[in-house]
Amino acid sequence: MRKLSVSEWCCAVRFNKNNDSIMTDLSTPFVVLPNSKRYWCADPFLFQKDDHYFVFFEAYDRLKRKGVLGYRQITEHTAGDIHIICESTSHLSYPFIYEADGNLYIVPESNMSGELYRFKCLSFPNHWEKEKVLMHERLVDSTFFSHNQEQYCFSTTVDDELLFDRLDLFHCVNGEWVPCPRNPVKRDLSSARGAGKCFEQDGVWYRPSQDCSDGYGCALCLNAMDKIDPNEYLEHCVKRLQPVEIKTNTGVAYQGIHTYNRLNHVEVIDLKTPPELHILNLVGGFWKRVRNKIK
Repeated sequence: MRKLSVSEWCCAVRFNKNNDSIMTDLSTPFVVLPNSKRYWCADPFLFQKDDHYFVFFEAYDRLKRKGVLGYRQITEHTAGDIHIICESTSHLSYPFIYEADGNLYIVPESNMSGELYRFKCLSFPNHWEKEKVLMHERLVDSTFFSHNQEQYCFSTTVDDELLFDRLDLFHCVNGEWVPCPRNPVKRDLSSARGAGKCFEQDGVWYRPSQDCSDGYGCALCLNAMDKIDPNEYLEHCVKRLQPVEIKTNTGVAYQGIHTYNRLNHVEVIDLKTPPELHILNLVGGFWKRVRNKIK
């Protein structure tokens, strides 16, 4: 049975009283949001609508064996049901959500399609449509950032078997995304691949990234951004967090962490669970093999 058990991911949230963050406070526990029977969740992003907070995430469909995009509403004491909002023929994850020109968008990781595209919200929070292709590239974990009235996109280009060791920078020029002439701007398995929105604390901007040096999502790095312009990007890691350092309400010994986002006094992360046996994983795997044989 051990061979049939697999590790999955889950999301966790905490509401801080003093506007602290993971940079300074590791004593306040995160509350783990339970996965459903069909979906496990990862790559959480936060959005606030009026006085309500929502978490958007990859919802991995155990039956279909791919990621789709979902959300749930949260309060300090409750978590709503998982709602699915976007699906494609290929895997979707990392739902980078942002507002621009009075509209709300999500740019997911969709590298298997060969495109980076965005969904536009038609009616919040349930109705979205694919609206625009931003780049015809295989990119993962694309993270947008505005600085000095310039628009940037951090991403990782899929160009070989090792997906985790490079960071690429793109700059928006007249609506087109132009690669930085020094791409990749960083080569480092321990801190290149994106892990959430950039955030500011005490006058310093930070870019969260994944440490994959000891396996996918083994730890989280928080990188101080030293310089960014269309031709160059420099940063240095100031904090590395392993899952064992993250307190939760469950007491489970989690095995990975690869996303961090914050909005006001709310923070979300994801955590890799110890291996477990889920019947839908077996059903989904069997059905996938049947479909492949039929093809």
